Amino acid sequence: MRKLKCFQVGGLTVQDVLDEFNERAEEFRVTEQDLVTVSALRPTLGAKIATPSGTAAPKVEVVIVYWASE
Repeated sequence: MRKLKCFQVGGLTVQDVLDEFNERAEEFRVTEQDLVTVSALRPTLGAKIATPSGTAAPKVEVVIVYWASE
């Protein structure tokens, strides 16, 4: 049975988050047809993110909802 799953993460740009998700799509077992919605909003998570020069507060939060087989 398929279930809806959510990938929610903060980042500096939406493109950075989408690039990471696309690189890890095989790990999540997600294809483009499995995607339901992608939303960008102001950061709500309090955690800082790692950057090449240290850490930084996220500027955006991206929520990706997709169908998963597991």
